[in-house]
Amino acid sequence: MEKRKKLTNAQKKENAEFKKRLQREGIIPPDKPRLNRKKFVEEARNEWNNRESEAFIWDLYLQEAVSLIISDKDRYGKVTLEAVGVAKCLKLAVRLKEFRDKIKAEGRDTYTMHELYEYIKDILNA
Repeated sequence: MEKRKKLTNAQKKENAEFKKRLQREGIIPPDKPRLNRKKFVEEARNEWNNRESEAFIWDLYLQEAVSLIISDKDRYGKVTLEAVGVAKCLKLAVRLKEFRDKIKAEGRDTYTMHELYEYIKDILNA
């Protein structure tokens, strides 16, 4: 297998100018602005916490949103990082239920955060 040669700075500059020209001509879309992740998460948390309180209807919307994101693929057909994040949430929810059932089966109603973390750390660190 032949190793690819690195582009020179002049080639990189030429490629960037070519891309900008294609964007100006409308042949390819403009670059997306970078997402401020911290702000986005905070906004989402606030919207969710301040939603109308029709309890069970939100379960349906949340299930639909999860289905849309978990089935999302990037332009190359690969699973997106967002889909992996949602999959982690789903696995985490299942594991939390298992943990609570285990604690209950042991006749306990309390546990330490360390116990919980040990039970779910493989998902958090995946």
